Amino acid sequence: MGLPIQMWHSPNCPQWTIMQIGWEASSQRIREQDEWARGVFPAVRWRMRQAAAKVPPGTAAQPFVDALCELVQEQTGHGYIPLHRWPQILERHFPPELPDPGHTTA
Repeated sequence: MGLPIQMWHSPNCPQWTIMQIGWEASSQRIREQDEWARGVFPAVRWRMRQAAAKVPPGTAAQPFVDALCELVQEQTGHGYIPLHRWPQILERHFPPELPDPGHTTA
């Protein structure tokens, strides 16, 4: 934590040129990663659905499989899952245990 600093660079400043190259390279990497993800996501999602269909119903893994499938479906529709959707989806598959009124502790 320090004081805000404002730096000025001349058009031919080497440090400024290096910073611009870094920004452009980062932007290019992000574009390439996004393009790759858009291309591979449908096939991966299909394989996940195939694997999820093989999980026997009623097993301990079923809530995890269902939650993962719903989260992936949400990702498909929006491109990202907003933070408020995570607990909504997860609580649906992993509801909080309700207190048992007949249970007492000594």
